[in-house]
Amino acid sequence: MQLRNPFRDHGSMTALKTRADIYGRHYAFDRCLRRCLRSVSGDSNEPLPKDLVFELYAHWGDPLAQSGEDYLRSCFAEARKAEGHILQCGTSLLTLLLGALCAASAGKDKQLWCLEHDGHWANLMRSWITQYEVTASHVITARAELFGPYVWYAIDPTRLADQFSLVLCDGASATPQGVLGTLDKLADRLAPNAVILARKVGKATDLKALAQWADTHNAACAVVDKREGFIKISCRGSRPALASTAAGSTPKLVTVKAPKRPTPPAASSA
Repeated sequence: MQLRNPFRDHGSMTALKTRADIYGRHYAFDRCLRRCLRSVSGDSNEPLPKDLVFELYAHWGDPLAQSGEDYLRSCFAEARKAEGHILQCGTSLLTLLLGALCAASAGKDKQLWCLEHDGHWANLMRSWITQYEVTASHVITARAELFGPYVWYAIDPTRLADQFSLVLCDGASATPQGVLGTLDKLADRLAPNAVILARKVGKATDLKALAQWADTHNAACAVVDKREGFIKISCRGSRPALASTAAGSTPKLVTVKAPKRPTPPAASSA
């Protein structure tokens, strides 16, 4: 005779299993994030282990696609080299990681300033910043607003740092063409050797506008990944590919071949 388990199909058991799964995911994310924060806060300039990064994003609930790995790796590399403040348009998991990297840098000249249009998400990010003691990240809430040809943040630039060495624009849907707004609004706050990394720049008109901006501001504009719309602008005074641009002609974008992407490992279970 087979005994029936009266709790097997009980609704409360399903709820408990669901809750246990959520707690397990939170625990795994917390453990993985703390490992990453310790790694970026250390003295070593070695990049984060790729398997650890992929595992972290999997626990975050937004598995890192291979197409985004180049951008993430470039953000870390440029952040390590940056000599001054960093501006991030929009907040994400990167806000915590780059904030920890800035906090570990010598002195207080490198802080991460973040603009976020969603007030609820901004408060959530602030709670994580406090929980994980990421003291170098600062989140400013500013609504998205239409400024002629682009959407950007309705904020007085004087509330921001006087100068930025690195600007990150991830191409959020709330601020389409946001990199154009960043260059227009903050051109006078970019360091002489500033670097701008932008993603999801796919329109030909936007690419042309970025190339023209670079041409008139003594900068180099390069397409790192055309499929991903990954653009890099370097304000470093050396732009051999654009130096021969004649007056009235259309500046050309330089295409940079991205490094070969590794195959992401499977995320480990909690």
